[in-house]
Amino acid sequence: MKLFRLCAIILLFVLIAGIAHVRVDFKRTQTGYALTRLRREILEMEEHNRKLKLEIAFLKSPGFLEDKAIKEFGLRHPSVKQIVFLP
Repeated sequence: MKLFRLCAIILLFVLIAGIAHVRVDFKRTQTGYALTRLRREILEMEEHNRKLKLEIAFLKSPGFLEDKAIKEFGLRHPSVKQIVFLP
């Protein structure tokens, strides 16, 4: 009877250790998936940020601003008569 109890206790400890090992391994796998997803998200955001910086540089360019002023607002370069020189 004592041998049976001892075997049952050992079996219970082995079972608990196995379940704990599987749980830790599962959590490690889930964490790895989450880490991979976050790294991919970071790369996508960095690429989007790079594109936005390029767009800002284009929108600030003198050529774009001049073209927009002429086409959208009807502005034009002043004629020589319109220029006033101050002393």
